[in-house]
Formats: sequence, C-alpha cells, structure tokens
Amino acid sequence: MPSPDPARQAFTGLGGATIAITGGARGIGWSAALLAEKAGAHIVVGDLSDDSLENVEQRARADGLNIRGVKVDVSVDEQVRSFLRDAAADGRPLGVVCSAGIAPDVDVLEMTPEQWQVVQDVNLRGTFVAAQEAARIMRDRGTGGAIVTISSAVGTTGSPNLTHYAATKGGVITMTRSMAREVGKYGVRVNCVSPGGGLNTPLYLNRATPEQVAARVAGLPMRRLGEPEDCANFIVFLLSDLSSWITGQNFNINGGSIMP
Repeated sequence: MPSPDPARQAFTGLGGATIAITGGARGIGWSAALLAEKAGAHIVVGDLSDDSLENVEQRARADGLNIRGVKVDVSVDEQVRSFLRDAAADGRPLGVVCSAGIAPDVDVLEMTPEQWQVVQDVNLRGTFVAAQEAARIMRDRGTGGAIVTISSAVGTTGSPNLTHYAATKGGVITMTRSMAREVGKYGVRVNCVSPGGGLNTPLYLNRATPEQVAARVAGLPMRRLGEPEDCANFIVFLLSDLSSWITGQNFNINGGSIMP
C-alpha cells in the first residue's frame, strides 16, 4: 500500500474544495496552487500573461494536475468578479488567494499620477475586489471560507523607488484587518501573508544584481533566500481547517529579516 501523501494529511479541509488564485500562474501563487492541489483541492489560477497560462495548462496536462488557468486582468473589476463566480460555480467549498501584483521601480520625485494609479489598480483595488467578491459568495452560500491576501515587508518598512507599491501593500494589510472584522460573522476568515527578506522569484531577482543578492543573503539570519514554497506552505495552512480560529492577522514570512 502506498504511503499517504503528507500534504493531504497536513492540510485538512482542502480535499474537494476549490481554491481560486489571482496571479497564480507563477511565483508564490503558483507554488500555493501546486501545494493546495497536492492536498486534494481543485485549483483555478487567474493570470494576465498568455505565456504563463499556457505553461499552466501544459504542466497540468503533463502531470495530471487538477489545475486550470483563466485569463484575468485584476485591474478590471468585472473580470475579477467573473473569474471568482466561475471558480465557485461548481458549488464546492471555496478558498481564495489574492496574489496578483506588480512592482515597477520609479523614483518618487519622477513618479507620475498615472504610474501611481496603475499600481493602485492592480495591487490594492484588484485585491479588494477579489476579496470582496469572494466574501460575498461565501456569505451567500452560508458556508464561510478563507481568503488570503498577499502584502509585503515593504508594506511596513517602505522602500526606495517603490513608494506606490509600498502604499498598496500597507493598504492590503489594513484592508485585511478591517474586512476580517466585518465578515467574521459569516464564517469568513481573512488573513494576510507578507513575504520579505528576498525571495527566489522573478519579482525580486529581476531588480537585484548578484552582488545585491549576496549581500542580502549575508544579512539574513537564515543565510539563504526564501523560496516561493516557504510562503506557499503558510498560505495553504491559512486556507485549511488548521487555522479555523485565525483571522485579521498579518504574517511576516521573511527569514528573520524583520522581527517586529
């Protein structure tokens, strides 16, 4: 007899559930998708990149994964709502991860209102609309559910050339706490994960030189970059029944780079 899958044993309440993930075709979102699927969930990932979605479909077919990709622009409200309604249409228990985000480098003194607004629309408004629609679906069903938003250590500390990004990520943290206070009575939990310290993802590596990466690693207590799986493990924990009395919290996953 084969050994039980440890992921299925560890994360209770995900077997047969549907987990919808915006920005789920790569990075942290994709790692969470793979882990939740391994735990028995049906996965729907939304992404704007055709290439990333094609990779999702190819991987799902090749490895027999219960994952499908849907094109969605999270800066367009109705696309977000349609994505979540479609994901929830099968009637299974629903969990949602709001992972879509962008972080273009712009000098604060040169930043235009248009550049500011693009980041707000994707990172903050997109997260809000996704979390709001998910909470409405969970309320109307009467079954509750779990929503996980993704912020960043930068949402607490700030960062040069990322003022617009930092503002959105700080907003995601307080939005999560406020929403959790309102929707808890419907059995809906809302929590936030804030990666930091340097993650082995394109979002970090594309803006850091090898020397900067080495310096970051040398300054971390763990002496290594984080992997997307380090965050995915906690995200899926927050989606599972193991976190059934946790809501309104922001969890720093950063290898000890920030110890509040």
